[in-house]
Amino acid sequence: MGKKKKDCLFHVDGFEEWMDQFCSDSCSNFSFPNQIHIDLCETEQEYILETDVPNVTEQNVVIKKMETGLNICILHKNISLQRNIPLPTTIIYKKMLACLENGFLAIHISKNEVANKHEEKVLFQIEN
Repeated sequence: MGKKKKDCLFHVDGFEEWMDQFCSDSCSNFSFPNQIHIDLCETEQEYILETDVPNVTEQNVVIKKMETGLNICILHKNISLQRNIPLPTTIIYKKMLACLENGFLAIHISKNEVANKHEEKVLFQIEN
């Protein structure tokens, strides 16, 4: 008997394929300790990409928006770690904001807010 898909409040074209690719990419990172391991969470308002980056500051992290997804580059102690994260085209144009606190990097991707057309990098949240 086939699985019945649930009705979903938020529909994103290509989301299931994105999740399949994301999970297979995450699993392949177990054999490469110098790769950036990313976890994905979802709330009603946003998607959240999370990773541990101990002893790294915002100045050492560059998150670029590409046509096909995000490129995360971390420079620390003369070592460069990089990860390309494929995203559905409908998501790449959404507003994104990064937070780095206590060695924990979170990239928040809004489901509703559209980004500035000329944003090439994901900016870090400014603490008040």
